[in-house]
Amino acid sequence: MRLPAIILIALLIPGCGKKAPESISFRDHIQPILNTRCTSCHGPQKAEGKIVLVSYDALMTSRILPGKKPLVIPSNHVQSWLYILCATDQPHYRMPPDTSNRSLLPKAELALIADWINQGAKNN
Repeated sequence: MRLPAIILIALLIPGCGKKAPESISFRDHIQPILNTRCTSCHGPQKAEGKIVLVSYDALMTSRILPGKKPLVIPSNHVQSWLYILCATDQPHYRMPPDTSNRSLLPKAELALIADWINQGAKNN
């Protein structure tokens, strides 16, 4: 009799047994990745493709041409071009490009970007 009661209580407590996802900070987690890996080409002086990644506001207002699609769709990393272009296995679309002599983003950094986007891409 006790086991069904325990199961019922566990089901009624939201998130019971699940670890809450760590809150990803743009300032502490994402901007350092962008500064290290992206801003040499996507900074205010160079701005390849008219994309600037030196701040949250610059990231959120930059657009991909054609169609002026936003780089980040909050809560949806699979439709966010920031993630898509860094994660693709197609070398002619991938960021950083093969011609840049820069290494691809490690899986841990891609996962941080995906988690941040999925958490709402907040300016925190």
